[in-house]
Amino acid sequence: MNEDWLKLLVQLKKRYSLLIQIDDLTQQMSDALNRDDEVSFQMLLSMRQEPILYLKESDKILLDLKSELPQNIVKRWQELENNAEPIGQEETLFKQQINQNRRLLERLVPFDNRILTVLKNKKR
Repeated sequence: MNEDWLKLLVQLKKRYSLLIQIDDLTQQMSDALNRDDEVSFQMLLSMRQEPILYLKESDKILLDLKSELPQNIVKRWQELENNAEPIGQEETLFKQQINQNRRLLERLVPFDNRILTVLKNKKR
């Protein structure tokens, strides 16, 4: 496997692992809200900060990679993110990981929105 694609894939897999952690904690927060368990909710909210910070760090690493990688890889990266068909195993693995990360993020958003709504209503 091309070293450049491998670097990208490793970063995307790390992001996926962080997203899994955030998803799990977010679902637990949602459950705590359903139980009206303020103590558990606050504890989980605090615990969720660490993987979110690592996710932000991962964003920076990906941006740095984007500036270091050959232009043809960056171009394909952008095309694959915009639903281009992969060519070869490296691009296929990359695209699969992008899609897996995206699906998980899309699943997280409604939970986050619900939590924000509940928190806003409690502050009133």
